[in-house]
Order: sequence, then C-alpha cells, then structure tokens
Amino acid sequence: MSHPFSSTFDALQAHFQKPEKPSATSTQPDGTSMSAPQAQKPVLVNGDADTVSSTRQTMDSGRASSDKTPLPDPSSNLLLPQYGQRILLPKPSSSLLQPNLAQRLQNIQRNEPSVIPRAPRGHGESDSQSITSGLPTIRSQDAPSIQGPTSPLTGASAHPSVSNLNPGGARDSEATPPISASRSNGVLVDEASTTNVMEDQINPMDTSTDALLERQNELNSENPLPKLPPPARGFARKILNLENKSQRPRSIRQKKRGPRKAAEPTGDIKYRLNMASNAYMDGRIDEAIDYVHDAIRINAETYRAWVLLASFLQEKGDRLGHYRAKWFATNLQPQVIDGWLQCAELAIGLRDEYPEDEGLTDEAILSYSQALKIENTHIAARHGRAALSLEMDHLRKAVTDYTTLLGYCHFDIYALRGLAEGCVLLADTGRARWIDQPKIAIDAYRRCIAHFRENGLDIQYPFDWQDIKIFVELLAYVKQFKNAIHELRSLSRWLLTRSDEVYWDSQDDDREWDVENFRRQEIERFQEGIYPAVSYGKGFPLELRTKLAVYRLKLGQQDEAMRHLEFIDPDQPSGPEILAECPHLLLEGATALFEAGYLQMALRYYEPLREPDLLDTESLVRAGRCYLSIGDKRQAEECFTAAIDQDEINSEACIDARYELAKMYEAAREEREAFILVNEAIRLQEVRDQAALEAEQDLGEDNEDDQGEGDLALPEHPLVPSTKKEKVAKPKRAKRPPKPKVEKIKRIPKERKPKAPKPASRRRKVFARTEEVELAEKKRAAELAEAWQVVHESRTSSDADAKGPSNTFMSAAGELVDDFRSYKEFYSWDKFLAHLNIHQAREKIEAQKGNHRLIAMAERLSHTLNPENSEGENQAQRVPVSYRGVPFNEWLDLFLEYAMGLAQKGRFQEAYKVCESARDSTIFSKSKEDMFLIHVAWAACALRGRDEETCVAAARWIMREYQYDTEPFRMFSALSRLCPSPASWYASGPVQKYMLRQIKLMDQAVDAQGPEVSGDEEGPPTGRVYPGKELDVTLLMLYGNILFISNSFTYALNYFMRAHSLDPHNAMVILSVGNCYVYYALKRQAENRQYLLTQGFYFLHQYYELKLASADTAQRQEAHYNLARSYHAVGIPHLATEYYKRVLQEVPDDSGNGIMGRNDLSREAAYNMAQICWTGGDVQAVKAITDKYLVL
Repeated sequence: MSHPFSSTFDALQAHFQKPEKPSATSTQPDGTSMSAPQAQKPVLVNGDADTVSSTRQTMDSGRASSDKTPLPDPSSNLLLPQYGQRILLPKPSSSLLQPNLAQRLQNIQRNEPSVIPRAPRGHGESDSQSITSGLPTIRSQDAPSIQGPTSPLTGASAHPSVSNLNPGGARDSEATPPISASRSNGVLVDEASTTNVMEDQINPMDTSTDALLERQNELNSENPLPKLPPPARGFARKILNLENKSQRPRSIRQKKRGPRKAAEPTGDIKYRLNMASNAYMDGRIDEAIDYVHDAIRINAETYRAWVLLASFLQEKGDRLGHYRAKWFATNLQPQVIDGWLQCAELAIGLRDEYPEDEGLTDEAILSYSQALKIENTHIAARHGRAALSLEMDHLRKAVTDYTTLLGYCHFDIYALRGLAEGCVLLADTGRARWIDQPKIAIDAYRRCIAHFRENGLDIQYPFDWQDIKIFVELLAYVKQFKNAIHELRSLSRWLLTRSDEVYWDSQDDDREWDVENFRRQEIERFQEGIYPAVSYGKGFPLELRTKLAVYRLKLGQQDEAMRHLEFIDPDQPSGPEILAECPHLLLEGATALFEAGYLQMALRYYEPLREPDLLDTESLVRAGRCYLSIGDKRQAEECFTAAIDQDEINSEACIDARYELAKMYEAAREEREAFILVNEAIRLQEVRDQAALEAEQDLGEDNEDDQGEGDLALPEHPLVPSTKKEKVAKPKRAKRPPKPKVEKIKRIPKERKPKAPKPASRRRKVFARTEEVELAEKKRAAELAEAWQVVHESRTSSDADAKGPSNTFMSAAGELVDDFRSYKEFYSWDKFLAHLNIHQAREKIEAQKGNHRLIAMAERLSHTLNPENSEGENQAQRVPVSYRGVPFNEWLDLFLEYAMGLAQKGRFQEAYKVCESARDSTIFSKSKEDMFLIHVAWAACALRGRDEETCVAAARWIMREYQYDTEPFRMFSALSRLCPSPASWYASGPVQKYMLRQIKLMDQAVDAQGPEVSGDEEGPPTGRVYPGKELDVTLLMLYGNILFISNSFTYALNYFMRAHSLDPHNAMVILSVGNCYVYYALKRQAENRQYLLTQGFYFLHQYYELKLASADTAQRQEAHYNLARSYHAVGIPHLATEYYKRVLQEVPDDSGNGIMGRNDLSREAAYNMAQICWTGGDVQAVKAITDKYLVL
C-alpha cells in the first residue's frame, strides 16, 4: 500500500521540479547554516484552524490512517506530513508565473526562509483538523526569528481566497483583526513582514494547489474534480487589477500568398546549362537538348532550363515541344503576362496541326485566364478567352467576357459579334432565364450604331454589311420582322451615304432597292442623279436582299418577296454562278418559301442543290415533303432515305424522315418496313430526350461554374464596366472537364440507355423503278464480291506469327457480316427486331411518353401486322442453300473468324453480338453441328476476354444439348480451368443445382434401367434415354470438386468416395479423396482430426506411389509437389522440405508448353521452400534459393 500522500508529493515535486536558484545560504532556526539545495526542500507548517469545508478538508480527512504507514528514508531530507500539518514548498521559478504577475510583484529576497517550528500539542487543539492560514514569514534583520500568525481562519474556506482577502491583502470585515507585532509562544510576529510574505507567497501556493487538484483529477477519473481557472486568479487578479484591463488581441501573422521564391540553381545545374549553351553555339542542338533535359531532371523548377529548352526546340522545328517547354517556363514565372499571352497564341496555332489534342484549347483558355488575373483590363486576353469559350460552348463565360469588353468600349464591334452569337445560342437552349438574352445584344448594337452615326465610323472597329446582317437577324430571331426591315433599309442607306433620304422609311414597299428607277420615279421627293445608281439597287448586297425577301415572306408580302427572290432564281442565266458561289442563299430562299407554304416554288430552289449534295438532313426532309406535295413518291423516298443515311447525330429531322417514310410504306401495304422505321424513330426520340436532359444539366453546371445568379446585362455606363460583372467574369478553376452541350449533339455515348437503333444497311426502295433497283443490286453485289476476294486473299497470305487478323480482313469481313445480318429472311421477326435494338418496342408501346404520332402509328401497325404467319409461309415456300452465291458453311466460318478477330482486338461485346447473330439465324439454328461450333467460338471469345460467366453459359449449353455424355463435363471443367478468374461462376449456385439435377437424373436412370427423363428442368422434356448402365465418374468428380471449392468437405467426400468405388485406381480420384480428408481435418468443426489426417495421408501416399510409377518426369514432379504441399499445409515443414527438394531434382522438359500452362513446378517449390526457411530464420538459405531458382 502506498503512502496516502505519495500522489500529492509527486504532483508538487513535478510542479516545482525546477526551483529558483538561491542567491545565498539559508539559516535554520537554531542558527546553523543550510545550503541552497536544502533550503529548497519542502517544510511543514504547523497551525490551528476551524472546521474546513473545502476540498483540502476532504483530503486531510484521510490522514488518520497514515500513522501505520512506513516513513520514507530520512535521507530524503523531507519531513513527513503529520496531523494538523501541511506542506510548504519554496517559490517556483518566475517562468511559471504569468508575465504581468512577475512584473507587478515585489522582489522579496528569499535567501533566508525559516522553518516554522511546530506548535506544542494542546495549543489551539480541537476535535476537528486544524491547519495554519498558509501565510509563512521570513526572518527580519532585527529579530532572530519570525513566526507567522497562528490565529484560526473563519469562513467556509481554510485558505486565502477572494471571499476573505481584499486587494490590499488585509482581512475583510468578518475576519479577525490585524495582528500586531508581539511574541506568542516565543515567536515574534511582524505585521509588515507578514504583509510582504502574503504578497510573495500566495501565488506559489495557488499554483501548487492547481497541480495538486489536477493530479487528483487524474487519479479519480470516474469523479473528476472541477478544473481550476488559470494561475492568475483571486488574490493576484485583484492585486493586479486584471479584471478592468482589456485583453489586447493577438496579432495574427498573415501568411504570404503566391508561389515561393525559386531556389538558386546549384552548381551542377549551372554547369549543364552552360554546356548546353556552348553546344548550341557550336550547332550541336541535340546535345544541347540532352544537357537541358539532364538539368531539368535534377531540378524541374529551373526557369532558365525551360527557356533554353523552348528556344532549342523552336530552332529544331518542334513546335509542340517548343510550346510545352514555354508552358512550363511560364508556370514558373506566373506573374509575367507576356509569357501567358505567348502560350495562348502558340496553343491556338497548334490546333490545326494537332486536331486530336483537345487539351490545347483548354490550355489556351487557361493561359488567357492567368493573364487576366495579372491584368484584369487586358483587352486582347479577354477577347481571346471569350472567343475560345464560345467555341467550346462555354456560353455564359463567353457572354460575360464580351459584356465586360463592351463595358470598356461600347462600340467594340468584335465583342458585339461574339455577344450576338453567344446570346442566340443561350436562347436556343430553351431555358426560361435565357430566353431574353438576344435583346441584350440588340440593345448593345443600337448603342454602337448610335455612336457611329453620331461620331462617324472607326477604322479600328469597322462597321460593315456583316454587322447589319447580324443586327437584323437578331431582330428577326425575336420575331420583330417589321423592325428588321426598317433597320436593314435604314442602315444600308447609311452605309451607301444616303442617310439624308429618310423619306424612304415611309414607303411600305422596297422600290428604293430596285435596279431600275421605274418605281422610284413615282415618289415626288426622289431626284434622279443626286446619288449614283450604285447607291440604290445595284449596290445593295445580294445576301441582304435575300434577307429582305425572307422577312417579306414572314409578313405575308409575297409580291415584294418575289421581286427580291428573282435575283437568286436558279433558272435565270446567273443561276449556275450563284449556285457555285452562294449556295446558302438558294437554301435560305427555299426554306423561307417552304415555311410560307409555297412548296412547289421551294422545290425549284431545292432541286439544284441535290445533285452536288449540298442539302443537309433537314433540307432533304423538306425536299421530300415538297415531292410528296406534287405526288412524286419515288423522289420523296430517295430524299427521306438519303436523310436517314446522311444523318450521324440522330437529329430531329432524321426522326421526321423515318416517320414520313413509314407513312408512305404503310400506305403501300409494306407494314413490316413501316413497323421497323417507326420503332427506330421512337427509340431515337427516347435517346434524344435523355441526351437533351443530361446536356441541359451539364450546361447549367459548366456555365454557372464562375457566373453570377442573375441574368446577364450590359454595364450601366458604356465606358465604365460594372464592378459586379467584373467580379463575375474572374476566371475560376473548372470543377470538371466540359461536356457536350445540347446545341451540338454530335454523338451518342455508348453506355447511354436506351440505345439508339442501328440503321438497316439494306433498305429496300419500294417506290423505285425496276431498273434502278436492279442497278443498285448489281452494284452492291460487285462490292460484296470484291470483299469476298479480300477475305480469301487475307486467309492465304496471313502471317503465322501475326497476333491477329489484318485490318483489311476485318474491314471486308465486317461488311459481309453486316450484309448477312441485314437480310430479314434469315431471322425470325422478333430476332430481327432485337438485332436492330428495337426488340422492346412492342412491349413498351403503352409506356411511351414521347411523340404521340409515332406511338399511334406503332400501335396501329402492331395490330395489323402478323409477322408469324408470313414467316411460316416464306419458310414453307423455299429452303435457301446459299446467299449471294456463297454456301452457308463459308458464311458460318466467316462469322466465327470475324468474332474471334474482334475478341483478339479487345472488342469483346461486338464479338458476342456476332456470335449471337449467327446463333439466332434460322439458317444455322437448324444444324446441331453449326450451333456447337458457334458456342465453341463464343466460349473462345469469352476466354480471350476473361469472361467466366459467358464461358460457363456456353459450357452449360453444350452439356444440355449433349446430355449424358462425359465430354461436355470435361469441356466445362477445361473452360473453367482456362479462364483466369476466381472460381466464382464455377461453384455458383445455379451450376451446383444444375449438376445435382444431372446426378439425380443419372441415378434415377440407372436405378430404373434407363427411363425417359428430361435434360434440364428449365426446358421441356427431351424424350432422350440415358444410354449407360453405370454411373458417370466424371460427373461425380465434377460435382465433388464444386463442393470442395465451396468448403463443403463432408458432402464432397461422399461424391469422391462414390467415384473411388467406381474407379479405385484413378490417381485423380485418390488425390481428391486425400485432399478432402486433409483439409477437412484443418477445419475447426473437425471432431477426430488425427483420424482424418491419417486417412488423408493414406490416400495421398497411395496417389504418390501411382504417380511415381509413371515414366513421365512431369507426372513424378507433380506427385512430389502435391505431397510436399500437403505436409506444408498441416505444419510439418521438415517432411515438406524433403519433397520440395525432390521437386527441384526432377525437372521436366518444359520447352513445349501446352495451352494448359507450364509443366515445371520448380519455381513454386522453391518459393515454398524459401518461405519455410524464412519462418525458421535461415536467411542465407532463403537468399541461396532465391538466387538459384527465383531470379528470372
């Protein structure tokens, strides 16, 4: 049992472990001198006190038991605390006190601390424990000894506190009167010295109390005492008047922002850079580049090295390398704006040379953003970033930059053009908050035009016909066609220096722009000859005249519109010239006529554009509708088919083309073709809706990354940019890479669902002429015959060492396979629809929420179409034996070769699709041999792709079709062995159930002497009879191994023993039984482990003896290894090492490795031996084995 005060001593000694060094020796009460270390020893203070209710009373109440506690060694120079005493320690170091306290307290000399003698027993004695007031005294120069007061304390606390001490150190009104200098029991009490002692000693006792209570809190963690306030509390706080002193806030040192200063290049780097400069001066550029690369390898943050590398690569002609080096050099000096501008210009110049590198544009944008961080008002940098952002479809960023530029200069015509385009593209997204964006561009153009009309044109910002076109197109976009006509005429007149002829604005027609003066002379204010003829109709641009015609058609003013369209009429003598130079004007005029309802007139403008293939998908659909209006279904079919074949982005026009063509086929009683087309249209509509939704979300996220919440607007003052918008326009780091936007849906992601249907490559033209159909068929047959020739040549000239088929073979084979799969007669109706990715169309018609006209047509066709009957009639009429003059067995070989070629190139899903197409074909599905070859090829593709699930599925099909045969089970085992993946599907639940059903059927058939049973519970009864009279050992072993892998050793042992009873001398059966016993013994549930191990090693040694009798070295080595591995597993390393050594002694010839892998087990045995030696601590043996056997 430890001393009850041991924890107290520890706490106090830890608190005062560095006492203050005394300046002189101390004097004891008896007059003898005491050394400084002894003067710092704790002493005992005797005294009396009243009843104490503080925490110290609780601590003192247990001191009665300390009488029987053995005292410490007297040599410790410590006095044991006794009844009615407490410990007094010397003053701690000044560093333990608060700074303010140390400065305000008086410097009292503590050279002569006195030990207060213990009061005689009986003085001030009471039943309760008594202690002194804790106020020590010091020796005065006049008196031989001084003793502190011993009067009892009053109040709730036994030690000085705020409640019983005033700031001057005197007692309060309830305390005893001040003690005068007198002698009590031979002790002189000095009043002045007592006051000084109180001021000097109160803080050490407070701090010691803190340490004491903290120690008690640690010892009594279940009921910790409350934490004390900081040392400056109570008495000291009142003396120092800290309550009224405001705390000065600590100054927080600002961290330095920005990149750190580059380190000075070391000597070796400077040496290499000097050598590089010398080599460059001597014309050895490659050597100079090597020196610079070496310097960069040492320290990649050397600015001079990157600058030299950039100049060297530029001299060598490596533009991309020069840009990359310049980019890194600029990043090392990010505050130099010229470096960022040069990087941006270099990146833009490299885009044409490296179009596949999409990061160049992003790096150029980043360079401009860094330049704007340095100088926010840099016009060229903001122009460049705005243009690139607009190109990358970062629309809001581009519009914000252009808005900021217009704040600097409201007549910046280049910023106006970009702003107009960006605002229109934002409005095209369809979001409500951006519908009014074009009005912002319109207001900006009005301010610019007003400036130029008032101050004249500016050479730096030229306002020309292009700007008039943009301005009037903006007005037309917001449906202000009258304003567009008015502004077009007024601005054109202004540019032609006739701005004073404002009377033309009151005319409702466009006679002002006639070539002749016949209608102009009808106006009284018109005076011929004042302005030249080129300032009227002859000087009016043809493009603006076409715009004027379009706007007149929008307003229903056909006569004026036709006057303008006569200038671009393709039937006039200048028609071919216009078609060659301005085909877009013809297309614009045709579109305006089509939208106005003049279809026959629009067809005159569409027809010249068809031959040079100048019509886009939407224009082809419109041309097809124009042909339908005049009853020419053949031309309409060609236009719709061309639109479907030409479209690559699955636009809305492509869906309309399919719908129009489906309506034509439905009217011609071609329901099957119409059904295919309408289902393709439905699927495309689903894909477009989903893509538009995702793109709209991405557009909002990407473009709101560094933008404000409100709509965009121009600054209030044309010359002073808005502060808020400037803050918005600051570049920020993008959260993620940009994604395709809804305006340019150029591709459909492969993983997006629902998938877009594959267009049928063979679309039969129902309304084409017979000779046209025959001509197209002959052309197609010639192309396919040429592809077959390429396939035959590739087969004969293929290299034996080639890793896969050539690209030429794959291209030709793919074209042939696609042609075969596009022939509907080779597939059932459902399979053909599934091949076109529309197999779910009929089941989901009721759930469609897309285009109602498409859904209605699909429902109508699904009710009227009966593909099953027509399919049966076609099959009854004829049985094909070849296709395009090629036998079907060659087609099957082509399918399988193409599938395995795709697998070798890593396109596994496409390979599976080819095998699936061959399996679903009515030609190959009737032949059991063909289906077997298809599934074997399918399994080979799955092996190439390490797809165990597909391997198991192919093997199960073979086992189901070739039931009660041993070879399918062996093939299942081989496929599972060859597939390099964990044994998950091999021992899966469905496989276990299937194998168990096979065993039950076999047992039932053997017991019933061959009854008629089913091959698979999942399928209908096959009606086949089990041929054998004995059990199949392979099936029993296969199911036993599945259970063994699943750690079901008890159940696996049953099937292994059944197999052993049928074939007792089979080494594989014996090995399986032995391993099952051994691994069952290693389980925690094993009841008789010794018996199981004995049984297991009996079978293992039997297997070992059988294998040793083999003449094959690989078989003997396998026996050594398996037995060594078993001993190793059960923890008998000395026997395992012996057999591992035999493995290393008998090494087979492994030069002719088979498909199953290596035959030599030397590396495995050596590795296991090394592990055993490492466990035993034989490091030298581990090193020797590793150096001899495990070094490649």
